[in-house]
Amino acid sequence: SKNGANSSNNGEADAAAGSVLQRVSSFNLFPTAPLPPRPQVLKDQDSPKTIHENMSDVIPTWRLKDRMKTVGVGLVMALNVGTDPPDITKPHPCAKLQCWMDPSSISRAKAKEKIGERLEAQYAKWQQQRAAKPLKYRRALDPTVEDVRALCLGLRRQARNERILLHYNGHGVPRPTANGEIWVFDRNHTQYIPLNVTDLRQWMGKPSIVVLDCSSAGILMPFLTAPLESNDSSGTHLPNQTMNPPVHDDMEAAASQWVRDTIVLCPTSDKEWLPMHPDYPADVFTSCLTTPIKMALRWFVRRNPQSMHGLNPDAVDEIPGKANDRKTPLGELNWIFTAVTDSIAWNILPKPLFQRLFRQDLLVASMFRNFLLADRILRSLNCSPQSYPPLPPGVCDHPLWHSWDLACETCLCGLMRDNILGNHVLLKVQPNADPGGDENAQSSAIQLSRKSVMMGTNTTVSPGLSVINGPGSPFFSEQLTAFEIWLEFASLRKAPGTDSPLESPEQLPVVLQVLLSQAHRVRALALLRQFLDLGQWAVNLALSLGIFPYVMKLLQSPEYKQNLVEIWAKILKFDPSCQVDLVKDGALPHFVNHLRWGLNKATMHLPANADEAAEQRTMTAFILSETCCGYAQGQTECMQLNLHGTCCSLLSSIESSKDKNLDPSQETSNNALIEESFPPKFRS
Repeated sequence: SKNGANSSNNGEADAAAGSVLQRVSSFNLFPTAPLPPRPQVLKDQDSPKTIHENMSDVIPTWRLKDRMKTVGVGLVMALNVGTDPPDITKPHPCAKLQCWMDPSSISRAKAKEKIGERLEAQYAKWQQQRAAKPLKYRRALDPTVEDVRALCLGLRRQARNERILLHYNGHGVPRPTANGEIWVFDRNHTQYIPLNVTDLRQWMGKPSIVVLDCSSAGILMPFLTAPLESNDSSGTHLPNQTMNPPVHDDMEAAASQWVRDTIVLCPTSDKEWLPMHPDYPADVFTSCLTTPIKMALRWFVRRNPQSMHGLNPDAVDEIPGKANDRKTPLGELNWIFTAVTDSIAWNILPKPLFQRLFRQDLLVASMFRNFLLADRILRSLNCSPQSYPPLPPGVCDHPLWHSWDLACETCLCGLMRDNILGNHVLLKVQPNADPGGDENAQSSAIQLSRKSVMMGTNTTVSPGLSVINGPGSPFFSEQLTAFEIWLEFASLRKAPGTDSPLESPEQLPVVLQVLLSQAHRVRALALLRQFLDLGQWAVNLALSLGIFPYVMKLLQSPEYKQNLVEIWAKILKFDPSCQVDLVKDGALPHFVNHLRWGLNKATMHLPANADEAAEQRTMTAFILSETCCGYAQGQTECMQLNLHGTCCSLLSSIESSKDKNLDPSQETSNNALIEESFPPKFRS
């Protein structure tokens, strides 16, 4: 009897729905112009691209077909503390810090162990907040050939088909040879033994990333980038053209091949020595890659003594806060640094290569982001960093570096003005003191006195201070203003009636970063919506940049729903395959509930007028219809959410004004409600 009652109710609901649909057949929710041909959505197992009958349409290229991550890090440290290589005569004074500690302050055996621990900690912090599984680390300190072989084979066995990173520090051995050899030690540590990098590549396998911190590292680049089957130790036929990017017509395939093979980062060309300036660490390249904010601030202070009023560079360790807390000065600087380096890479790299270097693997993205800083700092020290894939020239001179310099100056001057930073008395500490390996670390030989004057009283400032309630940096608001100006003039650069693409605005990656800030989020979403209005090319650019997970997560916040509905309508119109993501992430309830936008007077964040509310509901209906179109799981999910019942109740409220049994007062009231809730242009 219960099943019979349910079937009876379902039959009545279906009959009612059919009646309502017949009665509203005269309503035209969309213009009467013929609709453009609908793109064909491929199946899940196929490529997520969309096939368009109109070849002028932009084909979605934003989805990455291959996903990979770095799962292991090998540290090969040929330090030989206390003994200089035979091919170099170091000046006095000379750079000596390794991982921000002085190796000569403790015994040789303890020094190499301590440096290895610090470098491991510096790499670990790049994934400890984001990765579900920690990286696997292996260390080989002053190793033999067999030690390096065992390290590489062990990492590859654990990583399987994922990427591994090999960091080579060759500060205690001679420079690499023209035959493609680096140096390690014999078992007794009395002789230097050559190790062919071709063998090294075979042990590592691929995909892999190699960081070479040694002089003349560029001489190894052809050996590390040439195909293994055509490479040998003679070096007579190695293709130098491997450093040149292929033609743009094949950039998609070339970018995929680059990241699937061996990525290389090195600080010097084939005939250059590492910097030995005593004002900087001996491992300045490693410091840029693993502690970028610490290195960047020290470099900035030394380059700008007048604006810094003679501030001791070691004082930057006293900047309060944590790198992963954007509400603190240190966290805000780290946030700005990420936005600046992302923007530089976005503007100089081909988009397929940018996606694979900066949006595929968290550790690779961090390394290349920090490599941009290393390129700037090392070129100021007369070195020529190289990478594979190669970067276009002019990275160190990009105009956005001036914005970074201004942010550093604003932060440091503000902290000095508040007496949080200054040239405090330097106190000697224990030689073996452990300053740590993060951005808050101190130098091993000195420690800044933390006694400063705050608010007219002497207060001890703790290392973890994170209660700075200042106005913050104007960087993001200024970049949003620049992007807003670009949008104002975009219509002038665009031919009327066309969807021709424009040059990507350089501030677009900053908009992505600003979505992380609650203070600027509404403005950023509004500007992003205006940018997507420019056409399909703009939607493809935004998706390629990585906007998708942000707008998906923000659906959980009702205060941003108006802008997000318009953004999602543009996304689904451009790439209907996103219907799969909406169902998979459980986002459909947000849109089903939004169908009543502006009808419930108790709802917060009401629209400004009826036209706006009706437009929001119309776009929501479009999103839901796209989700259901040709996608069985989307249809099932909408049925479970009672979408059909919600639509029937909305349509019935429109038709209620035609009820002839109502008295004149009720009919007038209903007509007024219809006029308010459903403007004429949405009912005619």
